Amino acid sequence: MIRFIWTYFVTFFYLLTLKSKLTDDFFANATYGTRIGEKAVAAAGYRVKVIGLENLPGENGILYVANHQSFFDIFASLFIIKRQLGFIAKKQLKNFFYVGHYVEKLGGVLIDRDDIRSQVEVLTLLTKNVKAGYNAFIFPEGTRSPDGTLSEFKGGSFKIALKSKCKIVPITFFNNYEVVKNRGDKVIKVKIDPAISYPDYEKMNTAELSQFIQGKIQRNLDHGFDEKVAKSI
Repeated sequence: MIRFIWTYFVTFFYLLTLKSKLTDDFFANATYGTRIGEKAVAAAGYRVKVIGLENLPGENGILYVANHQSFFDIFASLFIIKRQLGFIAKKQLKNFFYVGHYVEKLGGVLIDRDDIRSQVEVLTLLTKNVKAGYNAFIFPEGTRSPDGTLSEFKGGSFKIALKSKCKIVPITFFNNYEVVKNRGDKVIKVKIDPAISYPDYEKMNTAELSQFIQGKIQRNLDHGFDEKVAKSI
């Protein structure tokens, strides 16, 4: 509990401290997103091990897709990818220690989960951003898994990829649900799959593409994390 409170304190301290440095340039703001991710990981005393770090694309305009195990998934993603990442966050976070402000300044959007129109607008905006060369990061399960079990992906979010014709990078979190509860070895374990180009999925509809990506992440979870090929960062 003490570690959890300390992590929150340090993270929100930097959120408040760096807020004044944010501009309307998503790419320039990515530096501060990375820094917050680094501070959160350090404050929590976590180590990070990654398989497939070389699979991160060198260009932007990418859709990153991951399973969702804890609130720390976002901090870990910022720490690992070190690029501009546009997340989707619920509108209730808009004024919560400026979390919503950071989400928007990094190219992300706030969503009203009870409003269908809001959901459509969010997907439209993120699609526009990806077409313009920005990155988007989605958790298609829509909510966190308390025990690491993968829930069914919601196909609608994959309209971003089909309409922008971008590359998709699947990312698998193996144990974040344990790490944030101070169980296990306090090592965040992540696998990054090779990017999937548009010609590889252009004939799929949203449901088929959703199942395709979900299948990749599920196979990673079933196979387990191979420590022998992982790199500490």
